[in-house]
Amino acid sequence: MLHPIGANNTKFYAPWCGHCQSLAPQYKKVASNLQGMALVGAVDCHDKANDRLCAKYGVRGFPTIKLFGPDKSKNPYTGELSKEAEDYNGPRTAKPLADAVTARLTDAAISRLASPADLEAFREKAGGRPQVLLFTTKAESTPLYKALSLQLRKGLAFGEVHSGKGAALVEEFGVGDMPALIVVKPDGSREPYAGELKAPALLRFLTALAAPAEGEGAGKGAGGGGAGGAEEEDGPKTPPPPAWAFVRQVDDLSELPGLEAREDMALLALHGPAEDGCKDSREAFLGAAGEMQALVDTLLVALPASALAPGSEGAGALARLGADVGALEREPCELQLILLPYGADKADLDDYRKYDGPPDGKSLQAWVGESLPPLATRLDDHSAGPFLATDPSEGRMVAAPKAVLFTNKDEAPGVFRALALALKGRGNMAFAWVQVGSPGSKATVESFKPQKVPSLLVILPQPAPDGNPAGMRFGLQPYFGPLRFSAMRGFLEEVARQVEQASGVVDDPELEAQRFPQITSQAEFEQHCTSPAGLCLLGLLEAEGESAAAERKSLASLAVKQAEDSAFHFAWVEARRFRSVMQAFGVLGSDLPTLVALSARRMRFAVMQAPESDRRGSARLSPEAVSLFVQGVLGGKVRTDALQALPEFREGDSLSGDAGAAGARGGSDAPGSPSSSSEPEPPVEEEFDLSDILAEEVEGGGVAGKADRLREVEEELEAEAAAAKAAASKKSSKKKKKKGKKAKKEEL
Repeated sequence: MLHPIGANNTKFYAPWCGHCQSLAPQYKKVASNLQGMALVGAVDCHDKANDRLCAKYGVRGFPTIKLFGPDKSKNPYTGELSKEAEDYNGPRTAKPLADAVTARLTDAAISRLASPADLEAFREKAGGRPQVLLFTTKAESTPLYKALSLQLRKGLAFGEVHSGKGAALVEEFGVGDMPALIVVKPDGSREPYAGELKAPALLRFLTALAAPAEGEGAGKGAGGGGAGGAEEEDGPKTPPPPAWAFVRQVDDLSELPGLEAREDMALLALHGPAEDGCKDSREAFLGAAGEMQALVDTLLVALPASALAPGSEGAGALARLGADVGALEREPCELQLILLPYGADKADLDDYRKYDGPPDGKSLQAWVGESLPPLATRLDDHSAGPFLATDPSEGRMVAAPKAVLFTNKDEAPGVFRALALALKGRGNMAFAWVQVGSPGSKATVESFKPQKVPSLLVILPQPAPDGNPAGMRFGLQPYFGPLRFSAMRGFLEEVARQVEQASGVVDDPELEAQRFPQITSQAEFEQHCTSPAGLCLLGLLEAEGESAAAERKSLASLAVKQAEDSAFHFAWVEARRFRSVMQAFGVLGSDLPTLVALSARRMRFAVMQAPESDRRGSARLSPEAVSLFVQGVLGGKVRTDALQALPEFREGDSLSGDAGAAGARGGSDAPGSPSSSSEPEPPVEEEFDLSDILAEEVEGGGVAGKADRLREVEEELEAEAAAAKAAASKKSSKKKKKKGKKAKKEEL
């Protein structure tokens, strides 16, 4: 069977089939276009040698085309690794076929780098592998780079630096023209790529630099037509990372204030300064840590002499933790283990615990487990129904998954309690456990029939259409992996991520930065707000305050939900840091936070007015208020104003106090002029609105698929105007298709 490079496309055919003969030229073109990116194969089902293979994939007619994704899944019953096949039912021409294959490529093996700190973390994560850095102006990873990263991820680490957010890294590496690809070797030397930006050439270049089966291993034969060999079961095996890899090793107490302010628990292993760095003690602790699991954030701290000096800030902090400062001076390599409890503001809790047990991982894990908060509910036949029916979000999220552990123990294991703590608040998920064998839980166990004990099951309640609790059904997702903290956490985080993404909730900083970028410079303003077609929805936000984080998260959630099918895009700016931005839009300090809808092409904008609820103290940028504003923009119910000039982003241009900004909405000051504290004049309603502007921008090209979204919204809000706009959108679509047929420059 084929081993795909990232993804593959396989045709099952018979030589006598006329349709197969007609497809052959297009299929060869697909193979040529995807060379180095995916394997394109064909199976002759007329050949008796292939009978079992054709039967395995249910081939009943010719030609049958099967698509395979980049990753293998494990059969939970047989343990066999295989790739799931999906029938292709689209057009039988080269481009749709190639698009269907590349659509299955993912960027899971690509790290986004925006700062020197990101680069350092990326190098550590690489584990000795050479690091591939792509410097690009594109916001999304291209299919070519995705394919390369999936093929060679076991021998190379792949990173991507975008020209806006990663300006510091662009300067550090001296990158001029983009795209540019540089490989950083394990010894720190750099190897730039100077060949053509085509898959075969790039594949040969990177394969030659890939690490052997060290770190994560390079797999075998990563070249030519079999460049996906890293996925083959008979290739070199990848040694696992050290069992203690979750332990963070630091050189001072600089992280302590942050750890104490956080709600999460933390474990500190402290030792003093010594000539050999307490090497033996550190290795002994790491060995013990390898026997336990990553239940809490664990730090191995090498204390400097200054932290032990009498009367020093460090000595005071150590005494507050319950550490013996004198012992750390006398016997610096005798480790002291301190557990920081669950709850924010730990210094006020005064509940630090010091470990005095045997120096082995299992005893240490049991000790930590005793202190974990009981966030998982014990279920029996009476409590199971109400628990499964609860929705912590009260309908704000699309699902309310329940992670349920079936165990023989008479209390929740520490590992499961740690899972409930680690995923607290993620994905609307609730945690519970059932004691199998208990008379009070017999019916619950019988209802869900766990295949083994202990086992973990994710239950997805599905309410009955009529709302009758008795008609509730349950979707079940068993967990088949090892019952270890890291593996189970990864599984549950993926479930939570899917629920969050479907609900428009953002809990991924990388995704938030991508869909809702912060603008701090003129270049970023052009990249994220004025250059893309469509409307820019720019949040003018506060940097601090009780509601600041909530306002950003609310807008980021909307940005994620609208990312694929909307005719507008989101970004935000720390408003008080850039006075000229506030002046340009006529926004006062008392107006913050607010949202601006900007058409840079037509130099017109609208500012979101504070809703009535805000005047009573509610959140100003609530999802409901923002949605009403956006609908008003798209439906032509929001008045617009002329923009004198695009705002300028200048350092040292911060707004002090609550001074206002005039000029854009009838004031006398132009952007960049001295600030005015007077209120701006009321906006003047124009004879056209932003819905007209948006329709023109969509018609102008560059917003593929967004005209449809515009049409849908306007049909609801302006029935009469919808017909005209739909016609304009169709005309636009035809123009785009004609443009799309022209040759376009390929970039990584």
